[in-house]
Amino acid sequence: MKKILLIIAVIVVFAFLMSNMPPAFVKPVAAEGGRSGSGIKMYEFNDLFERNRSFSKLTKEGYYTVIEGYLNTCTICKRLESDFKPFLKQRKDILIRRVHFSETGNSINFSAETQEEYDRQVADYFERMSTYHFVDVVKTDKDYKISMCGTPYIEIYGPDRQLIVRDECGENQNKSGLNYLRKWISAETSQ
Repeated sequence: MKKILLIIAVIVVFAFLMSNMPPAFVKPVAAEGGRSGSGIKMYEFNDLFERNRSFSKLTKEGYYTVIEGYLNTCTICKRLESDFKPFLKQRKDILIRRVHFSETGNSINFSAETQEEYDRQVADYFERMSTYHFVDVVKTDKDYKISMCGTPYIEIYGPDRQLIVRDECGENQNKSGLNYLRKWISAETSQ
């Protein structure tokens, strides 16, 4: 009886561990896109935010699109950037969109004549900001709390412009997007 319980316990533990493991990386199949040029475009986050343009709007049908949010002072971002050229040389169906986050943040000015109007402007700002997944916006009883993922922040979209993977912020913070991108770059350039 003890052996059966031990075997069951081992099976349960093994099943639990396997269910919590990320799926194995599979290199994405080539898409129809065949770009010319470097494939890298630069954006300023503050400009995108002012125009209410989401990261998914930077994608292009028929291409894999990698969104990288970065800071100039981010050494990991610089190392990752050095891997882009050989990666893009191997895959003409990939576009990289580098979104620069200002090291000084973005200044916010609200102009309202009443407290209600001011409160609405603040709520609108944080609602818009929460559509960008590199931040975690939490509304409290009196205010909003905002926290930013570390950089680089990665989102990857498929040729159908649908999200494949992204880094997560907040309580469940992880670097799924960055890890996926590193594995993909390695699979393409380590031949």
